[in-house]
Amino acid sequence: MCKRLGQLLPSAIAWSLIVICTLCFYYFLAPAVAVRWGWYGWTLCGVDLAIFLMVISNLIMAMCMDPGIHPYGYATEEMTTDDFRSPLYKNVEINGITVRMKWCVTCQFYRPPRSSHCSVCNRCIDTFDHHCPWVHNCVGRRNYRYFFFFLCFLSLHMLYVASVCLGYTLAHREDILSRPNLCSIVLLALCAILAVPVIGLTIFHIVLVSRGRTTNEQVTGKFQSGYNPFTIGCVGNIRRTLCGSQFPSFTKYEEAAAKRTKKNRSAVEDVKLNGSLKKRDTEEVDETTVLYVPDKDGVKDGHIRLKQLRLPDSQSVGTSLSLTGPDPPSQRDREGSTCNLFESAQGQFPFNSNN
Repeated sequence: MCKRLGQLLPSAIAWSLIVICTLCFYYFLAPAVAVRWGWYGWTLCGVDLAIFLMVISNLIMAMCMDPGIHPYGYATEEMTTDDFRSPLYKNVEINGITVRMKWCVTCQFYRPPRSSHCSVCNRCIDTFDHHCPWVHNCVGRRNYRYFFFFLCFLSLHMLYVASVCLGYTLAHREDILSRPNLCSIVLLALCAILAVPVIGLTIFHIVLVSRGRTTNEQVTGKFQSGYNPFTIGCVGNIRRTLCGSQFPSFTKYEEAAAKRTKKNRSAVEDVKLNGSLKKRDTEEVDETTVLYVPDKDGVKDGHIRLKQLRLPDSQSVGTSLSLTGPDPPSQRDREGSTCNLFESAQGQFPFNSNN
């Protein structure tokens, strides 16, 4: 529980700062700006409202969208073998460059190029960029554009609010202790503090997009000593990352594959473990009882001869001898004679040792 709350804390802080600061701007400062500059002031507030809506919408998309989760390797050949017997890496060639694919023990498949296993989500993510605690989600192939636009619009929103606050404060220097002025000064200070990391991160991702790289590739140093096989030029990289068609999600296929694999495994286990029982259940039930009783010849050469007697279940007496059970003792002495232990209760098959 504590771990879960710890993971949600950065996202809650981000939402609180964005929403509360924006509400303070519109509640305390926007009416004063509209009074001070008239329709021009209303236009300034309207433009910032549109920017704020873009910030919220892109943040929600980056937070809630599937980042590109790869489905588990259900029913693969490697899944049925020992992990130590499977090769750890496989090499593929992309645009003349050999790229290494690593075997994922958790997801049970070879990760495609540019994919990586997130230690927080415990899933393999396609075109993994990083796990962002502020959006409480991984940033991958499907939601990277929304994360990028979130950073861009958030930077623009902060610069816009800071500019309006600075202009209003300079225009009302004589009334510095008024409520709108105090709100303006506080918002200006917050924007100045937070703008450095936010705008710096935005510029960093602009460079990554133009070069066709991910944060993971940049941090780990991939392709720094050679040619990047995934780049298609600055304009092509920007078009592919920000304007390309949306990559489909594999989550629905994973759910269907999981159900199908679970059903197949249950069927295989039933056949292996309970196949003989089910087969016998489908056969016609034999209601007769098999009895093994002494033959009329009795004992011959020190051996007891038995014969098989089938009786209906309602008429059977005595005890049946299981074919799979242990061999019971065949005879015992009783008053100078040798009698079979499976003697009928009606006394129809007694014999003595002289026969």
